[in-house]
Amino acid sequence: MSIDNIKTSLEKLRNTLESSGTVDPELKTLLQSLDTDIQDLLKSSEATTAAAPASDLRSALVERAQVISARLAVRHPHLQPVLREIADTLTNMGI
Repeated sequence: MSIDNIKTSLEKLRNTLESSGTVDPELKTLLQSLDTDIQDLLKSSEATTAAAPASDLRSALVERAQVISARLAVRHPHLQPVLREIADTLTNMGI
């Protein structure tokens, strides 16, 4: 898994959110916040040659993605696979 994979998944999520008017505002805000935090982390990782970000930050992002994914599975099943892919990629990349 690469940074390009996570960027592609985030782009899919953004496009799906933009084209779907059925996502409630609270969930959309959570997804956008997660997207922003992951983008910031990726930029930080690309800008430095340092090791992977701290384990607690990585765990927090994965946990947030999983919680949102579980909510999507019930309310918006069409979005859930993309977010699950993001969480899996983060876990596999060690980000």
